[in-house]
Amino acid sequence: METINVISVPSNEWNETKEMIHGINKMLISLTNKPNKELLSPKEVCSMLKIGRSTFERLKNSGEMKVVRTQGARKIFVERIEAEKMILKGYEN
Repeated sequence: METINVISVPSNEWNETKEMIHGINKMLISLTNKPNKELLSPKEVCSMLKIGRSTFERLKNSGEMKVVRTQGARKIFVERIEAEKMILKGYEN
């Protein structure tokens, strides 16, 4: 017979844990439902991470988020893997 353990957790901690799990689930669903586009625009990254453009610029300027510039153009992009790393660091809300 399998042993069942009962633990007590404050309700606020339990609710925070449930919200975190829900957020991870939402993030996984959004990542798997989108086509695997390798380069994302700043707007797409901001949407994915749920951050504003100024936060994006701060992360870019500090080097926390690596960007790719297109040759001969001023456009910048972020590799999908970089955005996913930011989610793992906790930037997605």
